[in-house]
Formats: sequence, structure tokens, C-alpha cells
Amino acid sequence: MDHSHWSKVPIVPCGVEPAFHATPAAPASGRRLLAVGRLCEQKGHLLMLEAAALVAAKGIDFELVLAGDGELREPVEARIDALRLRDRVRITGWISSDQVREEMLASRALVVSSFAEGLPVVVMESMALSRPVISTAIAAIPELVRPENGWLVPAGDPQPLAQAMIDCLQLDDAELQRMGEAARVRVLARHDVDDAATKLAKLFREHAGEAVRTQPRLVTSTTTS
Repeated sequence: MDHSHWSKVPIVPCGVEPAFHATPAAPASGRRLLAVGRLCEQKGHLLMLEAAALVAAKGIDFELVLAGDGELREPVEARIDALRLRDRVRITGWISSDQVREEMLASRALVVSSFAEGLPVVVMESMALSRPVISTAIAAIPELVRPENGWLVPAGDPQPLAQAMIDCLQLDDAELQRMGEAARVRVLARHDVDDAATKLAKLFREHAGEAVRTQPRLVTSTTTS
């Protein structure tokens, strides 16, 4: 699209369903880190496992849950065994939205190691449940994840991802809670589904009216003899 038309494109962010976050979540705690998504190359799970191995080598206690399934499951399972992470990493397989929510509530933070994303809904959902996010700094994720509510790392490098995981695991409960609260405030201010629906409805009404006004009229006439 020619840049002269850019101003004509309205942006309405997607939102998080109130039912997902309406019940206040307990503050994040424990040693569990969660990744949610299809087991595929672009999600970077193999790199995440390399980072997890670096964390384990430091003698830091943690559990990593991979919520999802996919075509890369067999290589992921093999890498878990090769890195001797079987006692630290659990794969759930496909689970429902309600089960994802329960896994988020049981986690300390969400981890995203993707090479390609837009703005993952799971990032919004995790933040809405007052869970900080550790993520690669790609696409639109840095618009939502900031230093006050999470950690951003370069894609493709397990070292900074491992360090962010360590920083999260070593954070005291008070600071972790502060980050979680900041995450919730930011996502609900920017990604409320009711607000998004209101904006969309307004745009549809405006453009529907414009279409009616600009539509060529069919003029007919009748004559009698």
C-alpha cells in the first residue's frame, strides 16, 4: 500500500476476554516457568531448552512447562533427554483454554522464545493474570512487554534468555508481585476486548454510512403513453 494511504488504516488492538481475568489472580510465586504454543520451529523451543540447561547448570531450582504439542515434539523430547532435563521439563500436550489459564496461575512467569510472532494472545493473557513475561524482542511484543513488567532478550541466543530466566527466578516475591501488577495494568489499559469491540462497531457504522453515501444511484423513470 502506498504510504499516502496509511492514515486511512485504523488500528484496533485485539483484547483479552474479561472471563479470563475477571477473578483476581494470586501473586506469582513458586519455581515454575511456562511456555504456551505449538511445538514448531518458529516458537524456538529447542533454543529455550538450551537456555534451561544453562539455568540448570547454575544449580538453580526451577520447573519448565511446555503447554502445547506439534510437529516438533519428537525432537523436543529428544533434546530434553540429551540435555538431562527430564526432571525439570514437562510437556502437557494439547490442552484447553481453561487448562492454559490454570497453568498460567501456577506459574511464576511466561517464557516466549519465538523467532516469529505478531503479538501473542498468551502474552496478553499472562499479563492479565499478573504474570510477568520473558520474551524475545520481536514484532509487536516490545510494545507491551517493558522492563517494569518483564524481560526482553534477542531472538536466537540462549545466553540472554537463560539470564532473564535466572533473574526472574531469583527475584524476591515483593518485586515479582510489583512486576505482575504492572503487567496487568498495562495490558488491560491497551487490550480490553470490550473497548476493542466498541471501536470496531463505531468504524463499521462510519464506513457503512460512507459506502451508502458514495454508492452510485440507479435512476429509473417510467413513462406513460
